[in-house]
Amino acid sequence: MQKTDITFWLKEKLGWILIVVFSCIPVLIFLAVNDVNELFYDTRETLKTIGLVTGLVGFVLYAINMLLAIRKPWLENFFNGLNQVYIAHHITGGIALCLVLFHPLLLAVQYIDLGSLSSLKNAAVFLLPDTFNSQSTLEFAQEVTAFNSGIIAFIGMVVLLILTFFVKLPYSFWLFTHKFLGVAFLFAGIHVLFINSDVSDSLLLTIYMAVWILIGLGAFVYRTLLGNVLIRRAPYEVKSVAFFEKDVMGIYLAPLEKNIDFKPGQFVYVRFLWSGKDGIVDETHPFSVATNPGIDGMVLYIKALGDFTTNLRNLKVGTVAEIEGAFGKFSYRNFSSSPQVWIGAGIGITPFISMARDYSLYAPPVDLYYTAQTRSELIEQGVLAQYLPETYQNFRYFPFVSQEAQTHLTAEHILQQSGNLQEKEFFICGPPLMMKSMRSQLRKMGVKRSKIHTEEFSMS
Repeated sequence: MQKTDITFWLKEKLGWILIVVFSCIPVLIFLAVNDVNELFYDTRETLKTIGLVTGLVGFVLYAINMLLAIRKPWLENFFNGLNQVYIAHHITGGIALCLVLFHPLLLAVQYIDLGSLSSLKNAAVFLLPDTFNSQSTLEFAQEVTAFNSGIIAFIGMVVLLILTFFVKLPYSFWLFTHKFLGVAFLFAGIHVLFINSDVSDSLLLTIYMAVWILIGLGAFVYRTLLGNVLIRRAPYEVKSVAFFEKDVMGIYLAPLEKNIDFKPGQFVYVRFLWSGKDGIVDETHPFSVATNPGIDGMVLYIKALGDFTTNLRNLKVGTVAEIEGAFGKFSYRNFSSSPQVWIGAGIGITPFISMARDYSLYAPPVDLYYTAQTRSELIEQGVLAQYLPETYQNFRYFPFVSQEAQTHLTAEHILQQSGNLQEKEFFICGPPLMMKSMRSQLRKMGVKRSKIHTEEFSMS
């Protein structure tokens, strides 16, 4: 494996390596402070041990899941892009759900005796909340509180994650229910710290789990409870709105304060304020920036792909928008020494417009392929088809109109125009199926995975 391949592999996998390491640490501590022979003495003890381990690992993954949701640019460095961060967020949430499900069920198994029907009742009672009265000791009351907190966390997390992963909810309602994951996490933290278990018996394990409790709660407070205060969002004003073919619109935004910093090709999260009467809900959505850095203001090209983007056609000039960002590793500046091929399909041309406007004499040779169904759908032709090719010898533009060619753009077509694909860096943005197909075609032609870069958020 060459050095560039190793570097790319680390960029993609470093975050996952850290997740595995952080999840395994409590297991290693747990095994170190116990007699392994006793932990796996028989089937019942083995199931109990597995139940304890799933609880430890599930809780750490729960905390990591909340950390990955804070939407900070530094997280991108561990996963090679914010889109990969959210994929990790989704997967860790699903795994945490499974482990949390197994944790109490496996612990309840210790009460089951196949020769006794009453043992089934004991196992079922184990999964129910406990009670205490005025005669209970402080220690017993603490144990009951910790146990019941675990039951509440278990029920809350299962319900919320099932709603997240298996039930299709309106975005606004999904966002509302997501806020209660932090409440479930708080109860889970109380359970972990105060239940009489191997965590409380080991100071090192107690400290480790307490650190993850603080990380998870801190992430929840930062993003959900105090997000409007702690997260920097720059105010912009809608100065003009233009409409193009195929339900595409352009929005020009001017900063009300300082312009945000971004690299060409990156995207931002935008929320339009006080537009409910126009059918535009108060939600945050990602959009690629179509202007180059250093310009006062920014342009967003948006295609109507759902209810939110469709209702943006009602956007009024003068509307205030809050912008958070910028995010993403999809920028030609990150690979400035290699010849490049840019492939934009439909509204996926947006980040390439930003990169094209930033192009200069010092930039690498670029072949830009812009594919659309009809010629009338092609936007920014004054810059892409005229100014840049006439100004810079190393910038070549290839529009591809599917209706005229009666076929889709292929890697073979790109090979005929650009040649020697294996030595180039490829940037692809467009519909998911198009990106998947183009990536597959390029791989079959010998292009390394490390040289193929896709933008997943531009279609949101």
